[in-house]
Amino acid sequence: MSRPWLALATALALAGCGGSSADTGPPPDIKLDQANTAGTQALSMDMPSLAVKQYKVALSRAYERDDAAAIADVAYNLALAQMKAGDAKGALVTLRETRGALDRRQAPVPSELILVQAAASYRAGDLTGAAAAAQEVIEKGAKDPDVVPRAWFIRGLVAAERGDGATLAQAIGALPLSKQADLEADRQELQGRAALLGSQPAQALALFEQSAANRQQALDYRGMARALSLAGDAALQSNATTNAADLYLRAGRSALLQGDNATALPLLKRAEDLGKQTGQTGVVEEVARLRKVAAEQTSKT
Repeated sequence: MSRPWLALATALALAGCGGSSADTGPPPDIKLDQANTAGTQALSMDMPSLAVKQYKVALSRAYERDDAAAIADVAYNLALAQMKAGDAKGALVTLRETRGALDRRQAPVPSELILVQAAASYRAGDLTGAAAAAQEVIEKGAKDPDVVPRAWFIRGLVAAERGDGATLAQAIGALPLSKQADLEADRQELQGRAALLGSQPAQALALFEQSAANRQQALDYRGMARALSLAGDAALQSNATTNAADLYLRAGRSALLQGDNATALPLLKRAEDLGKQTGQTGVVEEVARLRKVAAEQTSKT
């Protein structure tokens, strides 16, 4: 996934594969390449809905030319764009159709594609599907050294949701220290979740705040908002109510400005309620302002 999280945020690893001068497959198709490039440009400009449209054109062309490698490449890009647009279920449909098409052709299914399936399943609330796809990647391996650690991250997320401390510890052990901000953020988030399971909210708070800082450096703002929200949970369990209100506000504001109102509004409500409890008028006023922004966004769609 872009980093698959879902850093689901950076350049699409498979998108550039088809244009290699060493490629001995079918000759390039200008219509397919133009649509694929336009989708990547739209996604880089934070216009996921436009990216989805362009990638769908490219994927249709890939099927028209019956090119298994192009189908896999473009479907990967489309699924990432769909997730970025908040349509995890749509991404799952794309991925399942693609895997079926590749299987019928007896063509290999890239581990990167399966990894995106794991992330989309997790985001859609299908923990069983997420764990199965992540485990498939772990067992299969990948040329890209980041792919298997990403799969372990998803396995860890599922374990944390299920309260499975043993599997969560195994996932943390599979994620060593890294100089790469997004990978380090993954490790810190899992460690924070383990600390919460172990009733150590103060330790969890510090880890989630570190994870949020690394997500910011990696330009993974969705992941950053998630880490801030988790930090809010940890602060609340630590009875640091004032801090929790601020963390929920920051998480909700970031999610709102990303266009993710479904995530943002409940976080802003938490911030507002805690702000009223602690007399933080600034928090309450900011939530009121952001609700107006949300209403304006809704009226434009």
